[in-house]
Amino acid sequence: MVVEKRKKIPEGVVTAKQGGLWLHNHSASICVCYPQRSHFTFSNKVMATPSILLSEVQFQCCICQDVFYEPVSIPCGHSFCFTCITSHWKNSLAINCPKCQTVFEGRPELCENSFAKEMSEQIRTRRQNGVMSLAGKSIYCDVCVGTQTKALKSCLVCLTSYCESHLEPHLRVSTLKIHKLIEPVASLENRICKRHQRLLELFCRSDQRCVCVMCTETDHRNHDTVPVERESQEKKAQMKKMEADVQMMIQDKLQKVEEIKHSVELSKENSKRHIVESREVFSALFRAVEKSQAELVEMIERKQAAAEQRAKRLLTELELEITELERKRREMEQLSHTEDNLHLLQRFPALSSPPSAKACCDIIVHSDTCLGTVRIAVANIEQQLQSALKKFSMKEHEKMQKYAVDVHLDPRTANPWLVLSEDGRQVFDGDVEQDLVDIAERFDTAPCVLATKGFTTGRLYWEVEVGDKTAWDLGVAGQSVNRKGVVTLSPEDGYWTICLRKGSEYRACAREAELLCLSQRPQVVGVFLDYEDGTVSFYDAEAKSHIYSFTQFQFTEAMFPFFNPDMSDSGSNKSPLIIRPVNGGNGVGDLDDITI
Repeated sequence: MVVEKRKKIPEGVVTAKQGGLWLHNHSASICVCYPQRSHFTFSNKVMATPSILLSEVQFQCCICQDVFYEPVSIPCGHSFCFTCITSHWKNSLAINCPKCQTVFEGRPELCENSFAKEMSEQIRTRRQNGVMSLAGKSIYCDVCVGTQTKALKSCLVCLTSYCESHLEPHLRVSTLKIHKLIEPVASLENRICKRHQRLLELFCRSDQRCVCVMCTETDHRNHDTVPVERESQEKKAQMKKMEADVQMMIQDKLQKVEEIKHSVELSKENSKRHIVESREVFSALFRAVEKSQAELVEMIERKQAAAEQRAKRLLTELELEITELERKRREMEQLSHTEDNLHLLQRFPALSSPPSAKACCDIIVHSDTCLGTVRIAVANIEQQLQSALKKFSMKEHEKMQKYAVDVHLDPRTANPWLVLSEDGRQVFDGDVEQDLVDIAERFDTAPCVLATKGFTTGRLYWEVEVGDKTAWDLGVAGQSVNRKGVVTLSPEDGYWTICLRKGSEYRACAREAELLCLSQRPQVVGVFLDYEDGTVSFYDAEAKSHIYSFTQFQFTEAMFPFFNPDMSDSGSNKSPLIIRPVNGGNGVGDLDDITI
């Protein structure tokens, strides 16, 4: 959703004039922000007022102390590199502004500052031309008077660049021959310690900054310091490995791009097929069901449009991440060949910061966006379409098989009266309370147990054999559910379950439980969780028929398979609940599972 905010912006808009950066006043600006990371645009009316020259400091990130890379603005008005601010918040207890210390409730929107990005790129280009003399602007001799001559070397002791003729004393005089000569570079004054006016020839590993000899006797006493040459070589070696890792990330994301594109094409084909099938079903109905047919087609097309829009957004994000990684790799490659050790060390922290990109395993685009949709439409006219409903239920259950996961019971969560098998697949009431430590994860009153792993994304399916039991509860539970005292099974309390009571009463558990009318007693219950769609469905696995579905929920935490074998009831309900393996399941690769 687009969120538009009209703000009063401090007067001023930066424009370029004859290679310099100038400031002009204006009356107001409009900032348009989109969730997470938006594009920052300005609409201005420039007024004829005096111009003021801006310095590079005004386009410098206060976290990395360098010119902005992908600058973004936060609500307080300050700007930072996207990687810097996201890394800062990731490693901080509070979400605040590093510059003014304003504290935010939750992570705020990041608005991309396109103007600061453009200016930063211009500054970086000019700076790069000054550093990489062979690739850009020439460095001239500082001694020549009148006609300037290109410099041959720069002396790090004299802090002067020399042409061939003025360099001659450094090659002849013994006291000058010991001076450190490098390829000509600009801004030699930046290689001097501003406090001690000494050459920055050491690197403090304790503080990760370049220092002079005098610094090691003051602020950096007893710190781990090494010559910049040695540290530069080590950083180059690290960058080679980093470059390989970045290249691997690029390949991984390129592969994910192809997978998403392929998934979208399959999704289109499946959506078309679902529409055709639905038309075939509804063509045999009376005119009274024509409205239901149109609604079904509309729902399928809406889901497909949403899937395509989401895929389009994911592709855009991946392409932006790939572009950033390519830029980072190219800069690493340039720095790995430079002899400017100081520049390399100054840029290394920004290059070595871990990417804030989302892992590719978390990016999922399902090719089948209509799973269950046709069944819901047919169920609305159940009396006329019993045979069609059975047909669709069977097809749907067959599709569930590819989302099968391996589920095991977690003994840390089991009520002390419950007995778990050694393989973690069976649970029953043991009639005797075990002497177990009452940890936070354990149910202390209700005879319940959760699975070892919870799920935060994807589609999951597992089957539980209930056999001839007269009472049981099955479903999923949120990670933060109350496990002490009486447990209320309802979505409002974090439980999405169905239950059996008195051997024949099946209910969907809620504040007002819904009685379920089943044509036959299920021996094996299949549970299907679609995290993104907010759906929990139950099936008679042997009859391949649908039992009940909780729909249109929004899950915000890890969801765990939930089991309650209930009390043995003097032996009549002694049989265990058994987690049954499902053939053909390969859904584990699409999951992001966590452990309590």
